[in-house]
Amino acid sequence: MTDITESLAIELTKNFLINGQDEKPRWYFSKHDGGATVKLSDKRILHFNRVEVEHALIMLKNNGG
Repeated sequence: MTDITESLAIELTKNFLINGQDEKPRWYFSKHDGGATVKLSDKRILHFNRVEVEHALIMLKNNGG
């Protein structure tokens, strides 16, 4: 299971932010199936599957994160 860091949570949620919304999520955690759950600053809760988490990890690695 991958630990969900703040930078990974931000990478996962960046396409769901509304203009001017704070990038920093309220909370985030790993799920036993390799996915993740993230709560945004506007209290929306987003669920990501293992493939989405792995893709975000690749994107962070490619961007030097």
